[in-house]
Amino acid sequence: MNFIYFDLETERSAQEVGGWHNIEQLGIAVGVTISSEESDYRVWRAADVVGLGEALRACNCVVGFNTRGFDFRVLQPYLDFDLKTLPNLDLMLDLKSVAGFRPSLDSCCGATLGESKSGGGLESLQWWREGRHDEVIEYCKQDVALTRKLHEFGANNGWVKCLDRTGKTRTLAVNWSLTQGESAPQQGSLF
Repeated sequence: MNFIYFDLETERSAQEVGGWHNIEQLGIAVGVTISSEESDYRVWRAADVVGLGEALRACNCVVGFNTRGFDFRVLQPYLDFDLKTLPNLDLMLDLKSVAGFRPSLDSCCGATLGESKSGGGLESLQWWREGRHDEVIEYCKQDVALTRKLHEFGANNGWVKCLDRTGKTRTLAVNWSLTQGESAPQQGSLF
């Protein structure tokens, strides 16, 4: 089973494009993937998005955190096929259905793995604008690594933890697998 773990960073903020309903206008700064069958990250710049699309298409399942609500929506305008058709597992949507709220990647990884993100999306945007592209790439790689670790932990243990809005640690049951992908479409509509 070939999973591709995926994340991307954008060129613009939601405020700059008139709000979150215009996610498709954020523009791709950089995307990062790693396959469960390989050990090297692949970095995808804006000029490489067709290749990124083909890599996502070729795997058995795309795994990410808020991919359906964010990453796929940013990437869709660059591609000539519908990302909604790809087998995928959006960990955030899956956890939201169990928790009843949108847990963050940082909250889940902190509570489950004892690891934290190295920054935030707005910091990444600032770094990109300042020409600190290598820092953005490393930040994106770390998000991909954390997503993979969280997925693998959940698949092996049947649960992950997160903090709720009051700061209380919650244990959430998950039914993730490392031997089979999700069917498409997963967890509701993309748009």
